[in-house]
Amino acid sequence: MASTLTKVQLDELRQKLERERARILQVLGAPGSDPPRADQDSEPEEAAQRETERSRAFDVDARERGLLAEVEHALGKFAAGTYGVGESSGDPIPYERLAVMPWARDAVGE
Repeated sequence: MASTLTKVQLDELRQKLERERARILQVLGAPGSDPPRADQDSEPEEAAQRETERSRAFDVDARERGLLAEVEHALGKFAAGTYGVGESSGDPIPYERLAVMPWARDAVGE
């Protein structure tokens, strides 16, 4: 089954996806903090804090890379002419769902 989205809706959703891709790429390209020097870890608390910060940065990076893959997948569906169609059922995904999550692969509950 084909998408029921209008051209205006498709244009809006594509722009949302492109803005989200640009935001993610900016986050992923943002310079991290400088690596600690050997004399910076003189206190165990400082070393623990730095390790916590590195762990959080790694988690953010992984989450953003996963989201980037979803956004790229959705943009690929535009190119293939299948954007707005559920991958599981083949039914149209409601605009309201895509407006909230433009990289959605299926309607809610599929």
